[in-house]
Amino acid sequence: MALDEIEEIKHRIDIVEFISSYLTVKKAGANYRSLCPFHHEKSPSMMISPEKQIFKCFGCNEGGDVLTFVMKMENLEFREALEMLAARAGVKLEKYRQSPEYQKEKDQKTNLYQVNNWTARFFNKILTEHPAGKVALDYLKNRGLTDETIQAFMIGYAPAQQVLKQFLHQKNLTDNDIQAAGGPDRFYKRIVFPIRDVMGNILGFTGRVLEKGQEPKYLNTPETLIFHKGRVLFNLDRARGDIKLAKATVVVEGQMDVIASVQAGVKNVVATSGTALTEDHLRTLYRYTPNIIFSFDSDTAGLTTSKKAYEMAIAEGMNVKMANLGDFKDPGEMVAADPKLWQEAVEQAQPVIDWYFRLAFKNFGQDDQELSPQGKKEIAKELIPVIKKIPDAIEQAHYVGVLARKLKVAEQVIFDALKNVASAQAPKPEKELVKKTFLPEEILVGLLVVAPQNMKIAAEKIKIDDFQDPWSKTLYTQLLSWYNSGTKDQLGDFLKTQISSEQYQKLELTKLELETEYPNFDQTIIDILDNLKSHRQEKIKQFYADAIAQAEEKGDREKLKELVKEFQNAISK
Repeated sequence: MALDEIEEIKHRIDIVEFISSYLTVKKAGANYRSLCPFHHEKSPSMMISPEKQIFKCFGCNEGGDVLTFVMKMENLEFREALEMLAARAGVKLEKYRQSPEYQKEKDQKTNLYQVNNWTARFFNKILTEHPAGKVALDYLKNRGLTDETIQAFMIGYAPAQQVLKQFLHQKNLTDNDIQAAGGPDRFYKRIVFPIRDVMGNILGFTGRVLEKGQEPKYLNTPETLIFHKGRVLFNLDRARGDIKLAKATVVVEGQMDVIASVQAGVKNVVATSGTALTEDHLRTLYRYTPNIIFSFDSDTAGLTTSKKAYEMAIAEGMNVKMANLGDFKDPGEMVAADPKLWQEAVEQAQPVIDWYFRLAFKNFGQDDQELSPQGKKEIAKELIPVIKKIPDAIEQAHYVGVLARKLKVAEQVIFDALKNVASAQAPKPEKELVKKTFLPEEILVGLLVVAPQNMKIAAEKIKIDDFQDPWSKTLYTQLLSWYNSGTKDQLGDFLKTQISSEQYQKLELTKLELETEYPNFDQTIIDILDNLKSHRQEKIKQFYADAIAQAEEKGDREKLKELVKEFQNAISK
């Protein structure tokens, strides 16, 4: 694949517009600013340059072009990200050489996607057009699903007759392909929900029974090369834009809850696929927003699941709320009664810590005047481990104060109790963010590219040998070449042809940060030039001081006179 294909993709996709499809961006001078999705922060530190078509976070140092962003955001390999952007930009990628291992895995994945795609289409046709699917179709219609929704989610039905394999063979797919895809012929007499990745590829399925007594109630595709249920979230491919608009993700337990929610107008909703919520799920969602609203089934099993999910999300630094289902078992049941009830439940979601407080005080007496010492102890036992998980010190201190007032004890008592909570319950420390410190040489060459009118004074004051950093030395060499040639070519265009793409991207990222940090370009350049010149003179002084001392020790008068003359000439430059 020629390099110009990548450049063509970047040319057609505006990075500001693309990142805006994920995050809320705001104008900041010539650039745009946004909260960084790659680390936890409350003040936006990610800059996006429409001129340079790059992004740079000054908090965690993540940066790059639109390809870098989508690889990081969607956890994609280079080729997967490239294909995603090429499809969006309408650029046809030519085949190019890959390692045999990569090509083999790519071909395997392609086969699995084909198996799943044909399976979904087959089951959907059975549901919507074949008499064998009538019972399932009637069930879905009775649950309020429209024809449009059934098609949008590609819902299907696996009949009692296991004829899928024969159909897939007709599509030139082998038994090995079918088995590697998790054996979708395992589904029978089940409503089938396809599960997609963010690019729309079908990774696997969840099958729900219709008949009582058939077990298990939900059957999922096993782990395959492309399906990892601990990472994938049902409906994330459709919900990403709505999550951004709503600035929150609603998490429910099952596919039917998701679909009912979407029909009810709450579209920023996802569900896990046959597994408990994992840290990978939460980290994926955090990239889109730190705000999460849970609504799990209200039965005993649902309550246990809820608590684990809540505490995991709290420990990940998310802003966690819960939607109150009242007397309804799940969101689907609430939507069936009245879609507006579900809309209001999401809009009025309450901080989950408040729910923990209400639950604890309900279990051990509402009136804190009547709380016995044992009651206070039990409430503290319930709430302190949860408060301990809050990573933000200010928020944690707030709930310490709330609990202290309700229990009528000093705040220090609660703080002391927090220290005694088992370390295993403590939140994982956030990754320390180390701001990049630029070398003076890096700052100089970066600013000289921003303000090339200073090249005259730079050429007079310093030489290529004054640079120690390889990247800075390479760049300054090309800057001098451009300046000395007297060409009328734009400096940026000239450098693109003289240095590698990796070196050029580093230059663009460096410039973006330097333009923010050093607004007074000219003075900064002069200061660094003076420092480099002074440093060179100090090195010269030290060199000749040592050489002169050796000549004096040997009594070599001729060499001594020669060295003094050389020193005077060198120091005057």
